[in-house]
Amino acid sequence: MIVTSVYENVSVLCAKNKKSIRCVEREAHLAVGTISKWKNASPTADNLKAVAKVLKVKVDKLLE
Repeated sequence: MIVTSVYENVSVLCAKNKKSIRCVEREAHLAVGTISKWKNASPTADNLKAVAKVLKVKVDKLLE
């Protein structure tokens, strides 16, 4: 079973939406580098909700 990280899912969705990760961070009111930290750490529920809202997906989509 291959497990993808939240960071990888966000990265793919950013590409599909033609937005940079930095742009998503800005629109979600997150600090620079917050999403990149998700490569090695779990995001908070509030940050996940904010990013999901910007990318117009449900939080579940980020966690697949």
